[in-house]
Amino acid sequence: MLSLTTQDVRMGQSLANKQAVISALADWLEQDGNVAAGYGAGMLAREAQTATYLGQGIAIPHGTQDCRHLVKKTGIKALHLPDGIDWGEGEKAYLVLGIAAGSDEHLELLRRLARALSRDDLAERVRQAQRSEDILRLLQVDEQDHAPVLEWHAGNIRTGLECTDMATLQRAAADVLHASPREQSALGQATLHLGQGWWLSQGATEGEPRAALVTTPGFEHEAQPVRGLLALMVNGQGHKQLLAQLADWLVADKGESLAALTSADALQRALSRGPDAPGENELAANQRVVTVRNHQGLHARPGAMLVQIARQFEADIRVRNLDGDGHDVNAKSLMKLIGLGVRPGHQLLLTAEGADAGEALERLVTAVNDGLGEDIVPLAAEVASVHRVQPIAPNSTVRGVGASPGIAIGPLYVEAPMRFEYADTACDAQAERERLNKALERADRELAEAAAEAAEHQARDILAMHRELLSDPALLEGAGERLRQGASAPAAWWSEIDSVATRQAANANTLLAERAADIRDIGRRVMAILCNTPLPKTPDTPYIWVAEDIGPSDVVNMNARLVLGMVTAGGGASSHSAILARSLGIPALVAMGGAVMGLESGTEVILNGDAGTLHVAPDAGVLEQAKGQQQLERQLAEQAWAHRHEPAITTDGHRLEIGANLGDTTKTADAVDAGAEGVGLLRTEFVFMGRNSAPDLEQQLAEYQKAITALEGRPLVARTLDVGGDKPLPYWSVPREDNPFLGVRGIRLCMQKPELLETQLRALLTAAPDRPLRIMFPMVADWSEWRFAKDMFDRIQAEVQATDVQLGIMVEVPSAALNAHQFAEEADFFSIGTNDLTQYTLAADRGNGELAALSDGLHPAVLKLVAMTVEAAHTHGKWVGICGELGSDPQALPLLLGLGVDEVSVSPKRIPLVKARVRECSLVQCTELAKRALKAKDARAVRALTGEIE
Repeated sequence: MLSLTTQDVRMGQSLANKQAVISALADWLEQDGNVAAGYGAGMLAREAQTATYLGQGIAIPHGTQDCRHLVKKTGIKALHLPDGIDWGEGEKAYLVLGIAAGSDEHLELLRRLARALSRDDLAERVRQAQRSEDILRLLQVDEQDHAPVLEWHAGNIRTGLECTDMATLQRAAADVLHASPREQSALGQATLHLGQGWWLSQGATEGEPRAALVTTPGFEHEAQPVRGLLALMVNGQGHKQLLAQLADWLVADKGESLAALTSADALQRALSRGPDAPGENELAANQRVVTVRNHQGLHARPGAMLVQIARQFEADIRVRNLDGDGHDVNAKSLMKLIGLGVRPGHQLLLTAEGADAGEALERLVTAVNDGLGEDIVPLAAEVASVHRVQPIAPNSTVRGVGASPGIAIGPLYVEAPMRFEYADTACDAQAERERLNKALERADRELAEAAAEAAEHQARDILAMHRELLSDPALLEGAGERLRQGASAPAAWWSEIDSVATRQAANANTLLAERAADIRDIGRRVMAILCNTPLPKTPDTPYIWVAEDIGPSDVVNMNARLVLGMVTAGGGASSHSAILARSLGIPALVAMGGAVMGLESGTEVILNGDAGTLHVAPDAGVLEQAKGQQQLERQLAEQAWAHRHEPAITTDGHRLEIGANLGDTTKTADAVDAGAEGVGLLRTEFVFMGRNSAPDLEQQLAEYQKAITALEGRPLVARTLDVGGDKPLPYWSVPREDNPFLGVRGIRLCMQKPELLETQLRALLTAAPDRPLRIMFPMVADWSEWRFAKDMFDRIQAEVQATDVQLGIMVEVPSAALNAHQFAEEADFFSIGTNDLTQYTLAADRGNGELAALSDGLHPAVLKLVAMTVEAAHTHGKWVGICGELGSDPQALPLLLGLGVDEVSVSPKRIPLVKARVRECSLVQCTELAKRALKAKDARAVRALTGEIE
């Protein structure tokens, strides 16, 4: 490896100008036999094209491509210039390295040099150096600096920012870094020009090291061009790799072209691959580039699958590891393929020649993107983060997404991911098919038994859906094809499960993407049978369950009396396991990150499902405080339960009706026992789910009569069928939609199948001839939708003539709230679905953990829509209810009272606590608070206001 020695450094030189320095270096290189005569002219030509100032008082002049033929052997010579030489654009060089390179031998030395540039005061220390040994020490980088802690992420890159000053650019970088005020100040105080319009801002952080990259069309700062800024918050040496990769582009004189890239993904790929890698626009028609995203790279198992696919084609297929040594191998040779040393995040260049070359390339690219039968991660840059999660220190708090409210205190049980051992291939395809079929049949029996024993309707519906997935023809056909290719039963099944789940997880809609967990859940169930792998044994004493992901069937089968809380590294608030946790009243956190999997079982924690936090190994004082708070909450809950049948009346005599949200009719009596004054939302989808055909009139009538009878004269508010692309019915196929939340669902879908709505309305009206019945239509956004539904209702009601019926709409899209005055002329009531209203108003998917802070129903924009709806309804003498999760939020209740809401509907378990909260409030104070909240700037400001009415 080329190195810089003391003989290659001349100290204390004094020369007239830049040209003299370059000429002196060229002469020295020629004298030592590195170059032939004429190379100095090439160095000067390069300098005329673009300045070679690298930064920190160091310049690296070198020849152009045209004079590479003059290089006899690679060499580097350095001149130390303590008085400094003007290198152009206001920069002074104190150390100039002349480079002669005909190949890549010098690149490692330049990378080391680039790492050294981040040292504080390097320029001044170089200027003051007395001996050549001093220079070598300053440029030397410890081997530990080679370990990259930071890697490029497209999410931390912004391109093409329009700005005219460095301060704006630095603020943009600070926003990307989520920098604290102190960190932002540090970034603004340390700015260094690296060259070619690239600048570096760096500050220290006590938290995790972070990097951001922001490019701009260009402006000038301190008389120098600005095209890009690398911002670093560092606490070690791991950022040096990023500096080295950026320096590679500057050394290659490609800094301007790098800054000109228009997308974050393109910039991230370019930096990771280096300036000499072929770009996508440089590929031939018979070439493709694909990134390997398998956790362990291209080892034997995925490699074998790639070889199997390649052998199906006549074409000659070659593979090159662009992150390896650059040679091509035969894609049909497993040994050659493994020899490439492909690691996670490496990019493969596929080249095919032959009649079926195009088809071969498409199949291979799809297979690699699908993981070749293994789990994958979304981006190569994220692979490292899976293995390099930062440990969680004792007495620290980790933040995620609250999926189920409540506080749990206790020891952790950290469940290790299940590992299955099996042979990849088998000789007898028919025997393997029979083996798989038997496992599928056994899994189906287990699911049927679990569904029969499940007490929660959500569990029964989810397990019914899992049984449907088990028999999905596309899944079975895919596994069958793999069996025919020689795969064993477990290899064929898991490869197909993983491929399907990966595609599902990539869905742009977060809610649908979260269904990938269900696919993997049934996959693991069958794999456990095929591989004779026992399920993990859980503790016999109460615990808080931590896992990478908790499948719905895991929740159904768990002992709920022992599970104090649930924590998952991944997942989302809309996952089926989160839904089940809420129905069981178990506090839960999701999207906590991989660090939680590094915690030890038995570690004491405080789980706060309301705040979305996990306090790990709290000290004695914090733990005692939390236990005291938990005990107080238990006492308040017991007091609330004792008074659950009393009305919710404020201190100044205003009554708020409290109803129950139900997902089926079996828990109606339990809701009444919990203090419900009626059912404020009956989600009637349960009648339609878990069937092979739509329920008829008699089947629906029987279900609705159960609730009406159990209510004993209390009102029932039933929402008509609300399904669509996000909640499809197995017997009612709907076209695929890119965004089913904005597609054909709710009343829109019923307009396409009016016979379903007609049967449901007839069943509801017939079930309540003289009992209080309130019917509301979901997803009403337009007057025509309301008129369609009301006309049908009027026609059926004229026949049935139920005596105590009201007709209303769900207000869950902004247009319904904005036109509330028009709807209130005919509708008898409004029920505001704050969950959907919030996400539609703020354009924030409530299932997306990254948007959890934004998706807050107390945002002033949402509150204004609530106020508009209430004002319109009361003007026409109609009532307004709240049936979303906001109704059970203790901070939201005073505001809802102040805005004039007449009724809230919550889960039965929350009814006593909601009533107790109302009894603490004064309507006069709440009304004043609501007025102030409507003028607030954001949800955080609103929540700060609610603290004044505790």
